[in-house]
Amino acid sequence: MALLIISLTLNCKLSMKWTLKTWERITPLYEKILDLPFNKELMQGNLPVEKFKFYMAQDAYYLGEFGKALSIISGRMHKMEHVLDFAQFAAGAIVVERALHEGYFKSLGIPHDIGPSPSCLLYTNYLLKEANYADIAVAVAAVLPCFWIYKKVGDHIFGQQFEVQDNPYKNWIDTYAGEEFAVSVNKAIAITDELAERSSLSTQDSMFKAFEMASRLEWMFWDSAYRLEKWPV
Repeated sequence: MALLIISLTLNCKLSMKWTLKTWERITPLYEKILDLPFNKELMQGNLPVEKFKFYMAQDAYYLGEFGKALSIISGRMHKMEHVLDFAQFAAGAIVVERALHEGYFKSLGIPHDIGPSPSCLLYTNYLLKEANYADIAVAVAAVLPCFWIYKKVGDHIFGQQFEVQDNPYKNWIDTYAGEEFAVSVNKAIAITDELAERSSLSTQDSMFKAFEMASRLEWMFWDSAYRLEKWPV
């Protein structure tokens, strides 16, 4: 009986979609992201405005580079449906989400000419490298955390909003917990699983490493904003 249970468990693991297995493996890292002071204070509505301004300025730079990475991936896709999907993802990163940034830029008086922080530059350069040179399945796995982790964080914070009145960061929360963003996230997850199913085990392992690295860089991005990270003199 014990052997049967073990066999069924192993078969279940093998039949799980790549993204579900991967999320299971990086859950401890995701929980550390939720536990970051930046995200906890944003959820409570008491994040110092200077830290949010720093974050928004860096995120504006990030989104521009992220959009380039998505466009590169779009051009490398073989399936025309995926070409169109990633072209739309790129437009969403550059146009739709930028609208949120523009609102905060005006209301908070954030300058538009701020350069990238060390963590932001590390993250964007990593994504551009993977988008250009990695196996296409690996490249897609590298950009997936920006979709999936933001959606998870947005949903988590949104679910706690009954405890917070007049959160000044409500527009940010509503964007990433919204249904429109969820459609893009679910599509990105489905494409990643489709590519993983056609990939070798070694490529799937490389996909996981890329996903894990990008998830670590997500942690660094939020942490660097809270610390108001500067370049060494």
